[in-house]
Formats: sequence, C-alpha cells, structure tokens
Amino acid sequence: MPMKLYAHPDNYKTYKALIAAKYVGLEVDCPKNNGGASGKIPVLETSQGCIFSSTAIARYISRISRPVGLYGQSLIESGMIDSWIEFCTHELEVPLCTWVLPVMGVYPEVPEATACAKDDVKKALTVLDNHLLHNTFMVGNSMTLADISVCCALVDGMRLVLDESFRKPFGNLMRWFNLCIGQSEFKSVIGDVKLCGAGGKKEAAPKKEAAAKKEAAPKKEAAAKKEAAPKKEAAAKKEAAPKKEAKKEPKKDEKAEAEKEPTPEELEKMKKDKLKKVIKEGGKRGVEIEGAADMGGLQFFCTSVDLPEGDLELLVKSMEAMNTKSDPTEEERKGGSGHIGKVIFSAGTEQLAVVAYVPPEKTGELSCKEWLKVVLDSQGGTLASTGDNVCSGFVKTNADKGIFPLKIREPMILEANNFLRKKGLFPDNDDDDDDECVFGDDDFPS
Repeated sequence: MPMKLYAHPDNYKTYKALIAAKYVGLEVDCPKNNGGASGKIPVLETSQGCIFSSTAIARYISRISRPVGLYGQSLIESGMIDSWIEFCTHELEVPLCTWVLPVMGVYPEVPEATACAKDDVKKALTVLDNHLLHNTFMVGNSMTLADISVCCALVDGMRLVLDESFRKPFGNLMRWFNLCIGQSEFKSVIGDVKLCGAGGKKEAAPKKEAAAKKEAAPKKEAAAKKEAAPKKEAAAKKEAAPKKEAKKEPKKDEKAEAEKEPTPEELEKMKKDKLKKVIKEGGKRGVEIEGAADMGGLQFFCTSVDLPEGDLELLVKSMEAMNTKSDPTEEERKGGSGHIGKVIFSAGTEQLAVVAYVPPEKTGELSCKEWLKVVLDSQGGTLASTGDNVCSGFVKTNADKGIFPLKIREPMILEANNFLRKKGLFPDNDDDDDDECVFGDDDFPS
C-alpha cells in the first residue's frame, strides 16, 4: 500500500520528497485534498504514523534505502548532506523566495527587499559554483538529498527570474543543474525546465506602449492645429520633469550616507545587541551539546554556530556561553557543556573562525593547542591565541586557491574528529547500524 503525501503538488518543497521517493523505489500518492495532521501540510502518512515538515519527510524517505545512498555512504557524508540542506534552507531559499514569489503573484513586491534578495542569491550561488568547480555532485560521487534539495529550490528561480545574464558567471552550477534535471527521476516529477530568457518576463511592456499609441492617434487628429498652446504647456511640463528628478536624487544620496555612517552610540548599541544574540545562541547550543554527549557518551564534540559570522572574538564569547554552568532553576537552561571538550566553527565572508576548548581535567589526555593546530594546518590556517584550555585561529578566504569558509568547514570537522580517533578519544560508529547516532537536524555535522 503506497504512502500518502498531503502537500501542494506544484511546490518545490514537495518535489524534494517525490524525487527522493523515485530514487529509493517508494510509491507515494499525493492526493489533491490537502488534509493532514492538525490540518497542516505537508504531512506524510505512513502505516506507523505521520511525519510533517518537508525537510523531515525528504530525510525520512532518503534513509529508507541505504544502498541507494541518498543520505551518504558514511557518517561524515551524512553530516555534509545535512550541512548543505541547512545552507539551502537559510542562505538560498529565503532570498530566492523573496525575489520569486512576487513574480508568481503570491504577494506584492517590495523593491528594497527584492534588491537585497538579489544580492543574497548571488552570494549563495557563488558559494555553490565554487564548490561545484571540483565536485560533480554536492557530496560524494553520486546523487544525494543535498543535490535534490538545492536543485528543487532553484527550479522556480531558473524558470522565472534567473535570466541569461544572471546565470552567466555560474558555469559550474549550471553544468550541475542541467545534470540533475536531466535525470529521469527529476523529469518524472518536475517535467522539463525551461530556463528564463534574457530580461525575464519584460516582453509585455512594448505591447502596452503600442496600445497606448493606437488610442492616442485619433486624439491627435481631432486636436489639429487649434491646440498649439496646450502643446507648449505640455512641453514646459516635460522640461520641468527633470528638475523634479534632480531634486529627489540628492535626498536619496543624503539618506544613503546617513545609513552608511551610524553614530558612535548606534555602533555601540549594535555591537551589544550582536553580542547578546551570540551569547544566547552559544548558551542554547551548550545545552544541546550536553544532551547529545550524554546520550552518546562523548567526551569531545565538534559543531558550528552561525551568529558570530566568522568573528573570532565573538566566537570565543560563544564558547564561554556554552561552558557557562547551567542553572536548573532557570526557565530556559543555558550552557552546561563545560565538562566537554569542543572545537567550534563559524563561517563568515572573510574567514572561517575556529575555537578549541579542553576542560582542565582533560588536559592530560589532550593538548588544546595541538588539537587546533592540526585542524588549522589541514587548510593552511593561522593560530591566533593559545592557552591550556582555550585556543583560537582562523582560515582566510582565498578565491584563487578555492578556499571558502563553508566549503572547508566540513573537512576541518572531519580532521578534528580523526585526530581524536588517533588519540582513542572519539568512538568510531561507522559500523553501527543505528540511525539515531546521526544528529542531522541539529547542525551537528560531526
């Protein structure tokens, strides 16, 4: 009996699950009536219960057949796939939907938001293009859920807004995209994808102008030479128009300059607000690490955080928040992982920041400096500070050498874990058949 997927059949998020099902040989029906648990969609109805959320559904289906390998051939590949899925969700889908949905008529366009979205989409596509320069697929040597997720997220954009000029710099990405949509599993779900032409959907404008000219013709004939004076007035108005535009431009420039140069007080407030968010993220991640480590019996852990955005000083603060002693009486627990050794990463545009921590009681088993140095040396990084318990360093972005923070983060996490394995400090679960050891949804790529 086939499973039932209650979802919008033409939504790119639904495509992910349906394409994954084609690869693993699973029969899935997508009924037209969009019911589901609590009236929410998407929901996958199975004989053992319901699964909701498009990403969770796609992950479940991908794990059904291990030989197909949609979720990777090893723990590290599974972690990398999760990383690219998270990148797709936050760095690509959000700005691309902001740009595409108004074109689809879902909601009115906000020009300022669209302009920002275009820049963010370009940044995300640059990361993908650089990664695909040396990789046929997103992870490993075959199609995985990472490829399916990113490709499906791009389909509407490729059809509606990513025109020839926008696509031109991303040759590696387009080679990969055409490879994906050429597969029978993709074609059976999304059909043929007609790429957006030059200028997108701007061809309708000339027709409106032609219609306006036709309507205007009879009026001109009727007016003849009697209305010479109104023509002069119209000409005067036309000449006056540029003056109005000239007045508006300085105002925009002044506004832009004011936005570019915040006052010292505003800068200080922005800095404090940012630090507050970083500490909150670090405290929350500390609780997650404590729970995951207790469940898996780990003494050391590797993970990444987003909000420091490659700032080494803020990443140290994040580590401190993770290690803060947890107060069980608080409504929202924070920290609590000070007894667990860690290497944490934060990717920014300029660099990948890395901070290592070894608890005082574990320094006899592991040198914090040695651990971090091995990780940094794998990508030509630099030690910034050293100590018995906390060390920090970074790897600068180098486009000429193909070094990009998001691209090198996963290999460096693997390097950190391999060093622990050599020391006998990290349990090797490669032979464990229990899927629960993979913390895919919690940004724990290790």
